[in-house]
Amino acid sequence: MRHYPLYKIDDVCLHRLGAGVINTYNLTDITNLDTEKAINKECQDLLALNDDCTSDDFIELRQRRNISDNVPDDDLFAQVVEGNNGNLFSVSVCRNDDDETMLEIFSEHSITESVLKELVSYIRKVFCWCRPKYICVWPAPASPQAQQLLLLPGARAVDSLLGSQAPLLDVSNTLKADISLQPFELEKDWPWYEQEYNQFLTENPAMANIVPISDKEELRESIEAGLCSMAFYQNQPLGMVMGEVSEELGFDGLLVSDIFIAKQFRGQGLASPMQRLYYQQHTQDFELFFGYIDASNMPSYKNALKQGRKLLRQELYLPAQLFI
Repeated sequence: MRHYPLYKIDDVCLHRLGAGVINTYNLTDITNLDTEKAINKECQDLLALNDDCTSDDFIELRQRRNISDNVPDDDLFAQVVEGNNGNLFSVSVCRNDDDETMLEIFSEHSITESVLKELVSYIRKVFCWCRPKYICVWPAPASPQAQQLLLLPGARAVDSLLGSQAPLLDVSNTLKADISLQPFELEKDWPWYEQEYNQFLTENPAMANIVPISDKEELRESIEAGLCSMAFYQNQPLGMVMGEVSEELGFDGLLVSDIFIAKQFRGQGLASPMQRLYYQQHTQDFELFFGYIDASNMPSYKNALKQGRKLLRQELYLPAQLFI
């Protein structure tokens, strides 16, 4: 094996890795995919791993993690690893929403347990300065590799990307007369949203990182894009839906980043028509509608499926101790 920092990758190897990422999607229900455009989008995302890698960033990182001066700066970047059989990987150190250290791995080809053991054994010598709790991978949903990895002790599915192209999205809304959407107004609607969320968190503290509150800056950007709505049911505040523009798979996409229902209306079947009305307002402007939902958040997961969204991609956490 050999490795080098990601910023040194050439266009050919970057394209190979981008194509590998595309192969981690379930594309069964996706039509009119511009494969090259999709690969280029993934290449951009991979190169974004070089962001926040300035000398000042590394000074802060060295202090925070007590990294020896003997560790060169190049070993602090995300790394490209070339396997003995020529297979390419990118490996980066990151932290999840629980502030736990992980090694996130993308691969040109499918990843198996044996491949991971060999790769992690090699790369941990480079990343000797961190102690990951998890290995984060994205095998194609329902693939043999995904099924085998999920059988490992302590393995679990986490972020799930569920989406649908506009023609397959269900925007029928039998309760349309009772539900209305208005643009979210920060000054007027934020106090309601914050109070409702804090009440939800008080009753469900384990959900703090699974369904985190959207901060004001995120809301402000969504409002400016015309993609943040306050929902009302029979003139009472029902919930909110927030989205942002995204080029997932190279499409003009709408990433639905927050869906929240007031406590008094939960369990009444109103989440689906609220979402459908939101989708209905934007079907002319976007080709792909999607969002990330934690696999353990079954109510939201099942609700997304009701709107016609499908599981396109899924993140797995594997305990690092299995490979170290």
